[in-house]
Amino acid sequence: MEQLIPVLMIVAMVAFVLIKQIGRITSKLDTFADAGSYERYAKFSAIIQEHVREIKQSLDSSKTPNERPFKLIEGKNEEEALELLSNFIRKLVFFETMMAKKKSAKEIEADLFELLSHLDSFLKEYCVEGESLSDALRETLLEAYEQLD
Repeated sequence: MEQLIPVLMIVAMVAFVLIKQIGRITSKLDTFADAGSYERYAKFSAIIQEHVREIKQSLDSSKTPNERPFKLIEGKNEEEALELLSNFIRKLVFFETMMAKKKSAKEIEADLFELLSHLDSFLKEYCVEGESLSDALRETLLEAYEQLD
């Protein structure tokens, strides 16, 4: 019981940092919420797809050697993890299609936010050192988004 309080405090601090980072990303998205922003969302989606494909490649034991940046936690189902990553990729392809233009910028932002949140949870649940991998990916994606024109 004594160990529960420090754990809860750490979880609260991580949640606070995550909320702040997500707020920064969504505020950046708000500044580009005009008619031309769909192209920006499509480019950002392609960048996210590259990272998800990299994660998927790394987790697929049939395609990669032992040296892999992303490693599945022992006991986790590899097929299930790969299927979840495939689903992320399918959802990201949507943002590059004409169908995405039928949604408002706010709807696209909400969908991207939800997808990135699920990807963050995936890394923490399925990958060894998922917390640090998630933080690194979040920073990389933020930098990539800021560099888009």
